[in-house]
Amino acid sequence: GRAVELLTEVGLPDPELMYHQYPFRLSGGQRQRVMIAMALALEPTILIADEPTTALDVTTQAQILELIRDIQRRKGMSVMFITHDFGVVAEIADSVVVMEKGHIVEQGSARQVLKSPGHPYTRRLIAAVPHLTGEDRVPLETADKAPILKVEGLMKTYRSGSSLFSAQRVVPAVNEVSFDLAPGRTLGVVGESGSGKSSLGRLLIKLLDSDGGGILFEGRDIAKLSEAEFRPLRPRVQMIFQDPFASLNPRSTIGHILTVGPVAHGTPYAQARDEAKALLAHV
Repeated sequence: GRAVELLTEVGLPDPELMYHQYPFRLSGGQRQRVMIAMALALEPTILIADEPTTALDVTTQAQILELIRDIQRRKGMSVMFITHDFGVVAEIADSVVVMEKGHIVEQGSARQVLKSPGHPYTRRLIAAVPHLTGEDRVPLETADKAPILKVEGLMKTYRSGSSLFSAQRVVPAVNEVSFDLAPGRTLGVVGESGSGKSSLGRLLIKLLDSDGGGILFEGRDIAKLSEAEFRPLRPRVQMIFQDPFASLNPRSTIGHILTVGPVAHGTPYAQARDEAKALLAHV
């Protein structure tokens, strides 16, 4: 019916199947397309898009921007695009309003604001947009040159549905991945939405069990460790998750969220509380 038509309109593959899926089974880009379909359901004259591309990779971001432009052209809608990213503004906006602390500090055509910003705040925002330098960063000096993390042939395959009637869906998320991470260095893992980046991260901190391969942390293969065996090492390998809305427990205070992990690993509560306050000031 109408819902399947909307899923088709926003470019989701196999809309009939998508209609029956739960959100956790969709990639970030697919979930954003569903959100756009929700907004289109009542045929609006004005579409307000609140940071719709923030958590998406650059390829998926470009696809979502093109989708919004295409829908706007076909339906003749007006769009208000809320974003902190001037790269996105340059792609999609005809005119721009810049806000700081609740006030409009600058407005004009996109070309005017981007090429000749008049307000210091606008100039700071534009200067903060990352640019490729073509040069390597100066590495930190470390005494140990051996890799602190060595990944060898790591594999993970997702399976869903029943294989009884050949309806099982098999997705090889991580396939024979190998790399080294040196002490004090930064390794960039780049790929489109659904390319396996987040699955790789979850495998490395053992939120997922691997199907094969090794994860050598300081020479010890942690891939084969049970949760009880890995628990003493867990404080040493931590992850910043992609979605803070889904990662933070809405029933807990920030103080409790920051102290529950250290306390569970033996840190006295008073010390954990003081360290949490210092961390909040640091970030």
